[in-house]
Amino acid sequence: MKGFIKSTLLVTAFILIGITVKVFSADSLAEQFGIKFKGGITTVVQDSPKENITNDVEGASAGVYLVDLTLERNFEHNGKIVVQLKGGRGKGLNDKIETYAIVNAVSDPSLNDAADTLAKFTKAYYQQSILDDKLTIDFGKLNFNSFFASNKYSNDSDSQFITSIFTGDKIAETPPQRLGLALAYDIAKNFKVTYAYFSQDIDHVDSSGVNTVQLAYSPSNRCNLLFYAWGNNKNHYSIADPNIKSGIYGFGISVDHELIDNVGIFVGTSYKDPSVSVLKSSTSAITPSEMKLQPFASWDAGLQISGNIWSRPTDVVGFAIGQMYTSEYYTKHNKHHLDYNYNDGAETEMEIYYNFGLKKYNIAITPAVQYFINPKGGNAVVKDNIVVAGIRTRVVF
Repeated sequence: MKGFIKSTLLVTAFILIGITVKVFSADSLAEQFGIKFKGGITTVVQDSPKENITNDVEGASAGVYLVDLTLERNFEHNGKIVVQLKGGRGKGLNDKIETYAIVNAVSDPSLNDAADTLAKFTKAYYQQSILDDKLTIDFGKLNFNSFFASNKYSNDSDSQFITSIFTGDKIAETPPQRLGLALAYDIAKNFKVTYAYFSQDIDHVDSSGVNTVQLAYSPSNRCNLLFYAWGNNKNHYSIADPNIKSGIYGFGISVDHELIDNVGIFVGTSYKDPSVSVLKSSTSAITPSEMKLQPFASWDAGLQISGNIWSRPTDVVGFAIGQMYTSEYYTKHNKHHLDYNYNDGAETEMEIYYNFGLKKYNIAITPAVQYFINPKGGNAVVKDNIVVAGIRTRVVF
């Protein structure tokens, strides 16, 4: 409880900073340099009555903060530069709650052991539209979820759901922010095809990268349908035989639809080859103990309701449910895992949040409750279901 109180005080401090401090004027930047500027501070405080890694009956609480800045500069002839920087501290409950779906998607997954990171570029690319704006080219440091598997109701952990399964495709094995090239072409009205290449890292811009293609169809301004497929050409290890290496592929579908004014739903599903395990940095064969248990398929669905219905236009309510499935290959080939006995069950995730928008202060305060049934498909150290309660604040400027 002391940790929860301390984290709550930290959140309160950031709220006061967001209200009282003006870094500099975005309007001034636009007028003087033609630069569009936006940013924000996101904090999350979470508490769980019981963690499921050490079976700590006293529970666990933790906080996270993340600062983001995005700058855009438009040029003549439909060109644009986009630069985004992020930095923060804290892993939240991600190291204390053992689940397939990350409990706190706001936390930067690249944080070091001290749980902090210097501000770094998460996006830095140039965009050019040609052929009467039918073809759009993006080149630079790109993010997979900015181009693929997007969903207007469940794609932003800063303002929507914070359980990772509801923030884009978390089954796809793609580098989060790497050097890449994306080509998007409007084939016909409301129909677009996008191809992108993402390098594994800056030192390997070669055939070992990730290739992705997506077809997007919007039958109306209320509905969007996406089908995408990807292939990661870097060697993975066969679960059946750790001496065999190959690439991996996957695909997914994402749909969002505004049913009526102020009420929208979303549905998504994703899949990847269940017969292979994770990447390994060394060239030697992977050992049984290094086989990392991971999900191979997922689905999620939910809805979002705008506060316009009850005369609170800046408020939003969201509810979602989903599942992530363990590969049955871990069960079938236990002989390669010595004493490891894996279950091939499904983990069920649920989340509900209420976003209070305080437009006057550019702040949104979002209490949320998450519930995890059968963590890691029955493979967590502690088998009990997990409940997590939290509060997120988002200050924008």
